[in-house]
Amino acid sequence: MSCRTDKLRVFIVLCIVLMLPAAGFALITGTHGNRPVRDRGWPAGTLDVANLESRLGYWVGPPFGGGEYHFLYRCKDTSEFNEALKTFAATEAKKLELVVHNGPEYSFWLKDNKEELSKEDNRVDWTFTVWIPESWKSLYNSPRSYMLHSELSQFKKSVAPPRIDVYIGGGSVVWEKVKIPKNVVLIDKRPGSVSPEFAGSGLVRGKVFDMATGKPITGAQVILARHEGGGKWTEIKRGKTNERGSCQIAKIPAGYYEVSVLADGYAPRKQGSYHNKRPEYLNFEIGLAQPQCIKGVVADQDGNPIEGVKVSATNVLGPDGYGYPSVGDRTSTTDVQGRFEICLLPKGLMTVRCRCEGLHLKRSIFEQYKIPSEQIKLVMTGTGTILGKVVDKDGNRPAGGILLELEPEGGNKPGSWGGSWNLSADGSFKMTGIPPGKYIISTRPNPGSSNFEPNTGKITVKAGKTYEIELLHEDQRDRPMNIIRKFIERRLKDEQ
Repeated sequence: MSCRTDKLRVFIVLCIVLMLPAAGFALITGTHGNRPVRDRGWPAGTLDVANLESRLGYWVGPPFGGGEYHFLYRCKDTSEFNEALKTFAATEAKKLELVVHNGPEYSFWLKDNKEELSKEDNRVDWTFTVWIPESWKSLYNSPRSYMLHSELSQFKKSVAPPRIDVYIGGGSVVWEKVKIPKNVVLIDKRPGSVSPEFAGSGLVRGKVFDMATGKPITGAQVILARHEGGGKWTEIKRGKTNERGSCQIAKIPAGYYEVSVLADGYAPRKQGSYHNKRPEYLNFEIGLAQPQCIKGVVADQDGNPIEGVKVSATNVLGPDGYGYPSVGDRTSTTDVQGRFEICLLPKGLMTVRCRCEGLHLKRSIFEQYKIPSEQIKLVMTGTGTILGKVVDKDGNRPAGGILLELEPEGGNKPGSWGGSWNLSADGSFKMTGIPPGKYIISTRPNPGSSNFEPNTGKITVKAGKTYEIELLHEDQRDRPMNIIRKFIERRLKDEQ
């Protein structure tokens, strides 16, 4: 069997019903000004820093609009900043960090849409970042957080400590006059703080070691690739570790970089991102594991092998249980016997993705597989297609942005399938690769509104079938307000 299925075309009419209003969400929220904020479950003392008069505003998130608060400040002089440091030092936390950067810094959050970012009104002298502990635990320490965050440095780590970032140069703070409290840990990100010879350009220092033995790896290559836009990355510099496993790369041009590490006899690993829009110093240590392979077969429900399936190793965890981000593509395409093999993986765990038009992996996307493995058996089932149009009561495409959503009947659960689509200019849409099952389909305005009652209906999808439907979208965002208004008018009349 090859990676292709035949489809049966059928036509159905979807009945529209109403549901209760659903609140929307934003990735980033916040406010301007220094109106006092209330406690969100932060460490004691946080509010005293957050509510300083020099605050210009704050924003929350990402990820997912919650948990990480970023407060923005501009001070009159260094003495005011020193007073803020004293307040910060009184925060009750196991660790407090002061991170120093080259300045000036301009905040996107303060920028008016018609202004240049680098205007004085958008300048900040320092920022204060603090996490809600429960939000951190939910994002990075929950049993299935590896599905979203295994490749991030925060994964399975303790809550990040409260942190002040200060920007030296072009602002009000003179570094030579700063007084650092004894209980505050200093992290200087300015290359010139290492040595004057490094001032004015980026600096990276890394140490590479064997994860199994802890011994340094000689001859490992540290590669800096700069983001050029449009998903394109260009290698700018690379260095090689010495007998101590250490490597230094200096005089790095401005830009946003990705840092990767390769060594003979080891699975390659991405170290992470490196922000060097102004000269920045990055110092890291990274462990490499010896390469392993996984092998397996992809078949249909009757046991027939499927050719042409792209199988990917995803959410890879190394032998230490932490994420082992990939360098390059960890993908294999099945042969005529449905066999695949993926190598250059560390010993550990992984999840699997299978891509094949018209087919869907039967097992849960949360299921983990051991690395190495010799006999992974994957089963794929046929999928359905939904296509059609969304119209208003007059039969035309509804005005504005419309979001079409599909979710399993009974709600989204771990491992379930769902998605969202935007309409084309004529109101048409096409949903492909839908696993068999019962679904709720709905339309909403985009951007969303908390007082909109979504138009919804039910549909059952079977493998190999295409369903053509027409959806009626009625914008009812004014309806709840009209009800409230009539209630108020009636109440006022009764009182008179």
